[in-house]
Amino acid sequence: MDEETKKIFKKLEQKRNKLITALVFLTEETNGLVVHFNGFENEDHAQSFMNRLMKNSGVQYTSIKDFIDFPTIH
Repeated sequence: MDEETKKIFKKLEQKRNKLITALVFLTEETNGLVVHFNGFENEDHAQSFMNRLMKNSGVQYTSIKDFIDFPTIH
């Protein structure tokens, strides 16, 4: 992929990600943090965002989908 195409994809991704909002809960008693993200276009968008977020954070994780294939609740 050439540099111009990469720039176009990056701009599109930034535009999509502007729709995402976050609700953050901090529990002082347990030093816990819960973050709920909302506003993804579809599951692929959410998965891509999550992968990038976790990679950039440096936190090691295993997706629950790697253990069990839960049904989607709507």
